Amino acid sequence: METKQITNRSLSPLRGLGAFIRTLLLSIFGLKTYLKIISSLYICGVSRNMWKSKYPELFYLDTILKQGDTCIDIGANLGYYSTRMAKNVGTNGKVYAVEPIPLFGEIWKRNMRSFNNAELLPYALGEKTDTVQMGIPIKNGRLHHGMTKITSSAHENYSTTFDVPMRNPDELFAYVEKLDFVKCDVEGYEFHVFSNFTKTLQRCKPLVQSELSGTENRKAVIALFKSLGYKLHILRNGNLHTISLDEALQVEQDFYFKSPAP
Repeated sequence: METKQITNRSLSPLRGLGAFIRTLLLSIFGLKTYLKIISSLYICGVSRNMWKSKYPELFYLDTILKQGDTCIDIGANLGYYSTRMAKNVGTNGKVYAVEPIPLFGEIWKRNMRSFNNAELLPYALGEKTDTVQMGIPIKNGRLHHGMTKITSSAHENYSTTFDVPMRNPDELFAYVEKLDFVKCDVEGYEFHVFSNFTKTLQRCKPLVQSELSGTENRKAVIALFKSLGYKLHILRNGNLHTISLDEALQVEQDFYFKSPAP
């Protein structure tokens, strides 16, 4: 049987159709109901192990998390990672989900209603107690709710903005005695989070997964973790592999920071 390779060109009509459907749903139902629909569909699909090749980091949680673990989901959005985390750590584990956007937090609670081991913390994370503005960006005429960010960190068009409270992560999690895993996705604001989270990282030495948007932000975060004794990895073929800084600047995927065993 002849095997045909699927190319970006052959997928483009499907992507175009998907974008059209999302835009249509948004125009018909409005933002809140639209987000409820797409998040429910996505979480349902992931629970049935769909899209494994598209989201390998999400499914890798099944390997690195175990019953009783404590996790933090920074930039929890609508609960895509939180639901998988909560399932894996079980009733004796704990998930702290950090999501400052009130609308997202409301939908997160709806999507997490079958779990009693997760807690929502409605804050942005940064240096000090403050109030910051965050926005849902529009790119090429499309709303990107998964790329919501602090508006001062990027000059973009936003469909909606929110004034949200900011807290220092080391202060917020000072009471946490055990921490096994941290996922962070804050659209280029990662250094501001991690540079104010070093006490907790040094104390608990969790495995950290993070998207690192922007070259300077990426370099700064990698240097910070190196100073804490962490090693840089990426996920390849279902396993973590150590990479260099030069390699890290060439790839576009989540990074993992692993602390040597104490």
